[in-house]
Amino acid sequence: MPTDEDLPSFDNPSSSSATPLFMRSAVDGLASTSAAFLTSTSPLKSTSAPPVFALCSISPIKQQSQYSDLFKEAPRTAREAQLMLALQESDGRDSGRKEVMIQMQASTVRAGMYSERAQSQLQGAEERKCCKTGKRKMGDGKAKYFSGDDFYRLCEEDDEKRLGETQEKERRGVERQAFAQKIATWQDANEAIRARNVEKRDKFAVDVVAWEAEKAAAKAEKRRTGWPRPKLMDYEVEKLLPRPKKVAETEPEDDEDEDEEMVSGRGSEDGED
Repeated sequence: MPTDEDLPSFDNPSSSSATPLFMRSAVDGLASTSAAFLTSTSPLKSTSAPPVFALCSISPIKQQSQYSDLFKEAPRTAREAQLMLALQESDGRDSGRKEVMIQMQASTVRAGMYSERAQSQLQGAEERKCCKTGKRKMGDGKAKYFSGDDFYRLCEEDDEKRLGETQEKERRGVERQAFAQKIATWQDANEAIRARNVEKRDKFAVDVVAWEAEKAAAKAEKRRTGWPRPKLMDYEVEKLLPRPKKVAETEPEDDEDEDEEMVSGRGSEDGED
């Protein structure tokens, strides 16, 4: 098995002599085309589109060779036998190469689909990175007159914005804590309701068994049962309380994640008992 030292390197000039000539020629040819980024050590960019692969039409592989009728005939001379053997070998090689070409083209198409998806994700990441707004007052690269009215106004606006963001974050934190407390109270109340409902259903099941015994005894004694069959609605089974609703508002993703973490520790409740 070849090691890393045995593999040719295009970036190390000292190993160029060990690289086959046709490989060096191919790399040099790519360096002068739009696909030069394939041989470059620089990080890929979303604008570096992979070369487009031109699909070729390949007919399906037939079950029988087009020379099957000819192969059925017996050769009459030694020359015909040699020619038929050569034709069989050529036909076999052609079928094998055709199958390999189909597999190679299918692999290339799949690789192209993967490259397009990776390029799209890379482009999205670059756009998100470029669209991030900085908080530095010197971030626009323009000269600033520190004692001027414009820069002083910019500082005041920045301080007001930061203060507003801090107050808004604190307000959301208080609301999250209050909502988490509501969720905890709601879950405790539903747990108590479930416990009471279990006791009521157990009592209902016991009463049904007693009524069945009374019914059997009354039938044997040819009389009516002493009391009607119990009904579950008579035991006042309670419904679960609805989940508290959070006030709809637009919040940053990190605040929503913190909110989920605060209420996820106690589990989720849904449906009715």
